[in-house]
Amino acid sequence: MSERINRRQFLSINLESTVGFLANFLCTQIEQERDFFRPPGALNELEFLTSCTRCGKCRDCCPEGIIKLFTLSDGAKLLNTPYLNPNESPCTFCMECVEVCQANALSMIGLLEEPSIGKAVILTNRCLAFQEVMCDYCVRSCPVEGALKSMNGIPKVINETCTGCGICVANCISERKGICIQTLG
Repeated sequence: MSERINRRQFLSINLESTVGFLANFLCTQIEQERDFFRPPGALNELEFLTSCTRCGKCRDCCPEGIIKLFTLSDGAKLLNTPYLNPNESPCTFCMECVEVCQANALSMIGLLEEPSIGKAVILTNRCLAFQEVMCDYCVRSCPVEGALKSMNGIPKVINETCTGCGICVANCISERKGICIQTLG
């Protein structure tokens, strides 16, 4: 026996399917497109974009002055949301941005889900240690115990503990920086 549906049921089913398809498509696009750094404690990108009120308090309270806000030229989706670049200025993980975020777009829950903003990567063609120069500035400057280790005079990043703060980049003495922070996405 064939079961018939009325027009309202048909439209409802199609609307749910379309919304579900678009949500799945947009979620993967938003996550894949992220090639920038959010402040510590940021939720995953979709949750962040839907919860951030774009108030700018995180930027205003940052004692390092490293949090910036996207402008309209970066796209309407990102407008007035915070970002930072640990390759230009390191983040000290002071958590003032997390404390001031009333919308919880930056939160301790976000830090538990992803405790880092990026990961350090050694650029072997630029790193002085790989040029047989005795150098361990990045290792000695790292504030996270065990995130950067020197193995036979060569720095090695331990991804499980690296927070991507960028302090190693700021302290690298190589003219072309032998270490950089890469995004997680």
